[in-house]
Amino acid sequence: MAYDPLTTAIAEGTGAGTSPQELDFLRPTGFRFTVSNMPNASFFCQAANIPQMSIGSPMQMTPLTDIPYPGDKLQFGELVIRFLVQEDMANYKELYNWLIGLGSPQDHKQFKQFLDKQTYKYPKDAPKQKELGQFSDADLYVLDSNNNPKQKIHFVDCFPISLQGLDFDISSGDQPYFVGVAAFRYRLFNIETIK
Repeated sequence: MAYDPLTTAIAEGTGAGTSPQELDFLRPTGFRFTVSNMPNASFFCQAANIPQMSIGSPMQMTPLTDIPYPGDKLQFGELVIRFLVQEDMANYKELYNWLIGLGSPQDHKQFKQFLDKQTYKYPKDAPKQKELGQFSDADLYVLDSNNNPKQKIHFVDCFPISLQGLDFDISSGDQPYFVGVAAFRYRLFNIETIK
């Protein structure tokens, strides 16, 4: 029997020499995004990403070609979302207030006041209950062709790091709606299959 690299690759990748069972492809429009600290922005979310992840590769120096080795510390890219801004700016203000609370630009008490407003979301006996208001877990649901959730990307301990400004311009002939753009950092993300 002759060596067939394609058959061998399929057999090694799937554990069997059979064709893939799933023939549908991932759609860029098939998603739903939620963050508990900002329900309005989540509802009007128009775009979200699965961030890149990378790992270093230290080199062992030799007199000949240097030898790379896999690193031991992952780095995660930023989570970026785009959302339609409501006329009363309620969803924009959710992110604005979160950033103001974390940054305390006018007074040190702003941080404590922000955390106190978040305490209703967590049980009184939760560990580090006061710190929990700084963070919020986020979920990106990947939908199948019937718009049913198939995968959940769970972002642990998210917090916003930027919120782009809105440029008002009367010279524009058309009337496009404002789209807010926000970026988040987080500790890590997990990909879970939904049965």
